[in-house]
Amino acid sequence: MCGIAGLALPDDALPDVALVRAMADRLAHRGPDGHGVHAMPGCTFGHRRLSIVDLSPTGAQPMLGPDAAAMLTFNGEIYDFAALRDELAALGYTFRGRSDTEVLLHALDAWGDGALERIHGMFAFGHWSAPERTLTLARDRFGKKPLYYAPLGDERGTGGVAFASELSALLVHPEVRARREVDPVAVAQYLVHEFVPQPRSILAQVRKLGPGERLRWNTHRGVAVDRWWAPRTGVRLRGDERELTGELSRRVERAVARRLVADVPVGVFLSGGIDSSFVAACAAAAHPRVKTFAIGFDDPSFDESAHAELVARHLGTDHVTEVLSERALLDLVPPTLDAMDEPHADSSILPTTLLARLARRDVTVALGGDGGDEILAGYPTFVVDQVLSRLPTSAAAGRGLAALSRLFPATDANFSTAFKLQQMAQGMRARGAERHARWLAPIDPDALPSLLGEALRGGADRCLDAARAAGAGAATDFDAATAFYLQVYLSEGVLQKVDRATMRVSLEARAPLLDTEVVTFCLALPEHLRLRGTTTKYLLRKALGARVPRAILERPKKGFGAPVGRWLRGPLRELMQDTLSPARLRMTGWFEPAVVERAMREHLAGERDHRKLLYSLLVLEHWRRRWLEAA
Repeated sequence: MCGIAGLALPDDALPDVALVRAMADRLAHRGPDGHGVHAMPGCTFGHRRLSIVDLSPTGAQPMLGPDAAAMLTFNGEIYDFAALRDELAALGYTFRGRSDTEVLLHALDAWGDGALERIHGMFAFGHWSAPERTLTLARDRFGKKPLYYAPLGDERGTGGVAFASELSALLVHPEVRARREVDPVAVAQYLVHEFVPQPRSILAQVRKLGPGERLRWNTHRGVAVDRWWAPRTGVRLRGDERELTGELSRRVERAVARRLVADVPVGVFLSGGIDSSFVAACAAAAHPRVKTFAIGFDDPSFDESAHAELVARHLGTDHVTEVLSERALLDLVPPTLDAMDEPHADSSILPTTLLARLARRDVTVALGGDGGDEILAGYPTFVVDQVLSRLPTSAAAGRGLAALSRLFPATDANFSTAFKLQQMAQGMRARGAERHARWLAPIDPDALPSLLGEALRGGADRCLDAARAAGAGAATDFDAATAFYLQVYLSEGVLQKVDRATMRVSLEARAPLLDTEVVTFCLALPEHLRLRGTTTKYLLRKALGARVPRAILERPKKGFGAPVGRWLRGPLRELMQDTLSPARLRMTGWFEPAVVERAMREHLAGERDHRKLLYSLLVLEHWRRRWLEAA
């Protein structure tokens, strides 16, 4: 796991080595074990290394191919690299070391475009072909590793292309920094999703490569982006339940075994939920006394540590739990806001960072359960949608639910009745991907124009573009919702949160449930084997049944968050009121001060639960002051 950066320029110009080195150095937290910069005519790559496989200097990057015909800077892990290495050796390729980077470099030379289909793992990389004078950027199938890029000169990149693992590294480039204008559509999408979905970034001139996408650039063609892989929905497997349960188990077991391979210590994040428990069970079977990690909190509404300890005892893992005070979470808020070079309002980044910090004391790699909810209908919204699909719904029904939500107290519980009714009301007039996006939104998308100031109001009509694009062409509402969660919510929300939290402490996170074999199998399962009545992740629960205590299978889903609603009424109240003061908002013109002031007043009085909206605005306004106002 690493940080990458690079710059390609037209006409064999030699990019500024010091500039690329400064870009890469912004990513030092992603790669504390080594650094490198290499320049060739037309291209310079930079790299920060977190050593996982082949800790020797032969794994250092940027890595050059034979005769310096190609150059690679690579972030991630290729899990099937050993088998690919044997194939390439049979073709006559020789290897200086044991790294998966060298395997990828030769694979791109041997198979060209076909190399991406052959490799399985998590990755983002930049590849330069000297003979073709062509830059290629690529991102893995599910978006586990981020990749930002900025065409220089104009949208085609007539002046070249800069790229990096994080936006902060791109902002080192003087042209990118000078043109840092906010994208109104990106702001609107952020306020609906709590993050900016690809291909946009919060800045108008910077883009993000999407999951399964590839970018090519050279002087003659400019920037061209295509999709090299996309998940398939609508294909249904046949077989009896017992056979399919066994097949799911075997695929997850293989995926976990592949992700236990490393030249450094490996552990497992264990929340005590279905997904992480399955991963931990497979890891414990493959590796006796595997280390597992969990954190607990003194607020029972947010604490899961007892469930994690129950699973750990049953599996016999070497388990580490750290119970933390609310103060530990609160102390993370200011540095997390400062480090956020693109706004991301999922408060679970705070406990995820603490969990990563705990694990990093003992291991360099941690496996987690990310992906299970998206591929196996694990969210409660799937259950609600199933019920509503049998009932007539309308905008009037949504207004009725909204009115009903006001009859319940806005408590500080993780998911209060008022909060659930309030969120449900937002999706009653839609279906499929858009309905689920509305259910998760901090603000009803229909109310967005009234919140936005004149400078940003033009982006409101496109706030649901990403959800609609994800669900387009799906055969059923169920498939459309699955596509939204997999292609938008998971890739740009969950996985980027985990990437930022873990790489902040130089820890590599791996997601076995997002193995290609596992995902393609689960997406082809009949709906009733993913969601049966009110039972989510039905087949996964069947596969896990003999591995963990029954209490784990029967516990309701619990989110991994922070008590933001209560904080905004208490320890974060002053920060919120200062950051979102009418005077500040009038100065920027981004938001209507009266609308924001009313939301704060209602939340502070306990009349409405505006935690998601107010925290999203707090994060965004802090980002604006931190990254746009700075010289």
